[in-house]
Amino acid sequence: MASLSSSFMFQAIAALIAALLSLIGNAIAWHIPVLDALPGIFIIYAIALAGIAIKQALDKIGVLKQIPAFAWIMLVGLIVSIPGVPGADLVVKYTNNVAFLATCTPILAYAGIAASRDLPRLKQVSWKLAILSLFVWIGAFLGAAIIAQILIALLGL
Repeated sequence: MASLSSSFMFQAIAALIAALLSLIGNAIAWHIPVLDALPGIFIIYAIALAGIAIKQALDKIGVLKQIPAFAWIMLVGLIVSIPGVPGADLVVKYTNNVAFLATCTPILAYAGIAASRDLPRLKQVSWKLAILSLFVWIGAFLGAAIIAQILIALLGL
């Protein structure tokens, strides 16, 4: 098993690459100047590093090992952006200059690459996965359409 520091460094570098790609995507697709988005990207990167550090520290002492790093990152992000928490106003102000979809693109690309490691397993369940994906997409679309229709009716639009 890799040491805590080498594993942390690997994840920190991966998060840095995702942050830089997000910064580029933010500038190209949403026309937000790099210098305007840089503080927000830095804050998001720091939140990611804090969540990764929490996960690895808890893993090392054997507590809450089943909770993924993503959950810790989300918890840290939630806490630092709660109104009333010192610095929350700055966190929200600067991260508002980062388009959410700009951060999703490199993360989803990484997820696709990570999924390719399990290609033999995916070949075994390919048709089942395709059917399941179809039902998930249909359900998500219908769910969103139903909620939108209810809100339109309630608001009288």
